[in-house]
Amino acid sequence: MQTYLLLFVAMAAIFYFLILRPQQRAKRVKAELASALDEGSEILTVGGIYGTIVELREDDFDLEIAEGVVMRLTRSAIASAVPAAIDDDEDDEDDEDDEYDEDEADDIDDDGSLVTDDHGDTDDPAGDRGVRPA
Repeated sequence: MQTYLLLFVAMAAIFYFLILRPQQRAKRVKAELASALDEGSEILTVGGIYGTIVELREDDFDLEIAEGVVMRLTRSAIASAVPAAIDDDEDDEDDEDDEYDEDEADDIDDDGSLVTDDHGDTDDPAGDRGVRPA
């Protein structure tokens, strides 16, 4: 009889530590997140929609997902807060050098090797591949 009681207590403890305790912790973290948000905070909803909080109420809030487009959602719909974006202007200056040369791309075969004709000339648009579709 004591063996069954000990087994039952052990299973109840395992159930608590593997199921109930992590759920309670996740629920507490989500409630803290929802209470810490202010109007103007950017969030991600559980449905995958990004937006900015326009108005907060006790149980719900208004989320602006585009200019002039506002949705009313419950606080439980908040998945996470979106961190502020870092403006990196250094990469924008080099955009002019990254032009795509279509002629050079056509001279590369599927396996990555340079396509040439029988004389080693890459100027022939058909190359060794035959007739190129229009």
